[in-house]
Amino acid sequence: MILDGLLYINDKDVYQYYGAYLTEEKEGEFTNYSALMKPPAMKPYVSVNFRENDGEKLPEKLKVAFEPRDVTLYFAIMARSKKQFLNYYEGFVRLLGSGWLRVYLPELDKTFTMYYQSCTEYSQLTTFESGQVGARFKVKLREPQPTI
Repeated sequence: MILDGLLYINDKDVYQYYGAYLTEEKEGEFTNYSALMKPPAMKPYVSVNFRENDGEKLPEKLKVAFEPRDVTLYFAIMARSKKQFLNYYEGFVRLLGSGWLRVYLPELDKTFTMYYQSCTEYSQLTTFESGQVGARFKVKLREPQPTI
């Protein structure tokens, strides 16, 4: 399985630096890409609603403006040892909490500018003494100015 070069955050290949990559709950799912590619909600148009007229009045030309959006991505971290896992994990969490995140996916050739909000789920996949150590977790990110 090739994981190098699939996801960059702030110009760092997260697999190379932190052993982190996007994962899915079930094989064949594409929830991460679905979350990233889902169009954002529109901001409501300003309208006037006169009691004496039917309907509402809107400007001749409607300006498109999007609401900010929340995106949940599902990550995994795998490491060859407990020490490597803890180094990867701590580094990745520090990266997530570092402020603005430029999330770049070469496959889509898109960059999303986001910031970390929370970890909504964490699952330890192995014990810390099992040799290879792994975990999966869902991260909620906020995109204040959505990319389309």
